[in-house]
Amino acid sequence: MTMRRWISTIDSHTAGHPTRVVTGGVPPLKGDTVEARAEDFRARFDPLRTFLLHEPRGHAAMVGVVMTESTRADFGAFFLGSYKYLEMCGHATIGLAVTLDHMGLIGPADAPHSSFTLEVPAGIITVHVKREQGMVAAVTFENVPAHVAACNVLVTAAGVNVSADVVWGGNWYGLIAARAAGVELAPSGVSHAMAVGAALKAALNAKITAGAVPGASRPVDSILFYETEADDEGLVSRQLVVLESNKFDRSPCGTGSSARLAQMVARGELRLDQPIRTRNILGVDFTATARAVDGQPGAIAPHIVGLAHITGEHRFVLAAGDPLPDGFLCR
Repeated sequence: MTMRRWISTIDSHTAGHPTRVVTGGVPPLKGDTVEARAEDFRARFDPLRTFLLHEPRGHAAMVGVVMTESTRADFGAFFLGSYKYLEMCGHATIGLAVTLDHMGLIGPADAPHSSFTLEVPAGIITVHVKREQGMVAAVTFENVPAHVAACNVLVTAAGVNVSADVVWGGNWYGLIAARAAGVELAPSGVSHAMAVGAALKAALNAKITAGAVPGASRPVDSILFYETEADDEGLVSRQLVVLESNKFDRSPCGTGSSARLAQMVARGELRLDQPIRTRNILGVDFTATARAVDGQPGAIAPHIVGLAHITGEHRFVLAAGDPLPDGFLCR
């Protein structure tokens, strides 16, 4: 059988959410920065994104990472979503770190720590890998600064009337209390949460686009539903990120956790340097801490700690005559 395309990847999951790191098969990209090369990929090679992330080789929640060179950091990378390109992705950064360790590219396996810088479209981040007995035990990334753009924006959709905070955490979020929206933060509540979240996202973005939300200049990418609780170890933010009507983040969400930190600090619910755990609906935690940002009042520097696990190494092919060469997604 004749093959028209070959793409190699290493796959992982971070607290349940998949990351597909492309390790071969992408043509050379043009541009002086990672952001420019991501735009070149979008303009000339977008069918590779849908080929890798959409069915039958992927699904709506699949996230891809394309590595590229950087003149500003140790590595460069940009993130592919099933529907759009992402300026930053926290769970995928953790997955990328574990993948680079798996490939032997960030230091010897017997070293207790390795660090590297990563240029992404949102900026430069620093990533730390902790090892125990030759295995990655934790990945910490120092995210781009996060800040609250607008507070208590009233939104009505799907039969609910709630207030949302609009927050940048590497992507734009509308943060909404889960109970106020009638959303259950459990696996059994996901379908309802996606329907409500997608409706609230559309309503919030309509207000932002119309200029009715002072401070918010861009539409939000996702809705983050949250609840706060406490146990003997401290504060826990239980949360579920809805990206589309058929797509939610299985992980606690790295950029969403960054946005949540900024919101809690702005509200006086969290101190700088006070760690919290952000927990997904599967009961898996990230640890998140807000640090000060020099020269940026109102912004915080999120430090997010999580772990990913390799799930497979793949070589995807396009056979001649395939009637769905670019893949498909059904809502």
